[in-house]
Amino acid sequence: MKQASHIIGVDVGNTKTTYALATIDGTVINTHRGPGANYQETGEKEMATRLSNGIQRLLSGAGITLSELRFIYYGAAGADTPQDMKILRKEFASLTPNIDFDFENDGWIALNGGTRCRPGMVITCGTANTNFAANSKGQQMRIGGLCDFLGDILGAHSIARYTMRAAMRSEDGRDYPSLLSDRVAQALNVKSNAEVINFPVNDKLVRTLIRTLFETAQEGDGRALDICWMLTKEVLTIVREFHSELFTQDEAFTVVLEGSVFKQRYQPLTRMIELAIQQRYPVQIVIPDYDPVLGALFLAYEKSGHRLEDKTSERFIQTFKNAERLS
Repeated sequence: MKQASHIIGVDVGNTKTTYALATIDGTVINTHRGPGANYQETGEKEMATRLSNGIQRLLSGAGITLSELRFIYYGAAGADTPQDMKILRKEFASLTPNIDFDFENDGWIALNGGTRCRPGMVITCGTANTNFAANSKGQQMRIGGLCDFLGDILGAHSIARYTMRAAMRSEDGRDYPSLLSDRVAQALNVKSNAEVINFPVNDKLVRTLIRTLFETAQEGDGRALDICWMLTKEVLTIVREFHSELFTQDEAFTVVLEGSVFKQRYQPLTRMIELAIQQRYPVQIVIPDYDPVLGALFLAYEKSGHRLEDKTSERFIQTFKNAERLS
């Protein structure tokens, strides 16, 4: 029997699922991207089918068998409530019997990916929003990240709505004048923003609205800058609450900004956030240039009985990027 000397990290998302296979020394040897597998969207049976197929493709692409796996760590979108955790633990256990595994909400792997398993906090702004923090004592905390109906402000779809509302209200006079009324209409190739009522709210529309918002803010438009400041204040509020509960006044920590919106490094949003946070807290702000699935690999490595050192985390990151280029 071959030695169990490999680990897998899985980032189970809404729109896609990312898989990474590595040797226990921190060398990523294969990656795979498959469809989203949030059980709240797909159902339990379809989630299990998609994950099973993804893991098999990941392994077969590297000539590895299940018997050679030591640990799997899942970061799962939809892991929000005790009931979610119960369902997911049962499903994950059935995927690979006799192989050790663990899991948490996908925000947890984003945190550990950005901090490299050290104290800090993560605020995500991607398709949606998730926020986690952990201190040097191992205490953990989560704020929000459920849905905008329950208070979330960050997230691509929320930002797109703020942008569309501002454009429409400026056009019909219900709000202050804004370049957004013309810029959004031009970007969407419509005469009036009211025509958007017939548009499907898909990823293409959301991306166009977000890009237009930040381009208009860069021009100095007050309404667009107001939206940037609203988003910045939300980040500050989350940082403040995490800090007051988990960190001492002068304790240094890392703030990870994760997700597709933050990773675009849109100005002036990114600069607003950096200036606001660093005026008050002794922090390092990190916007990772690598995939959050690395956080799942880092956790799988530590759960396998190893301590993640800088040299090893760098090996994971660089070999992951190499494997991504080859896959």
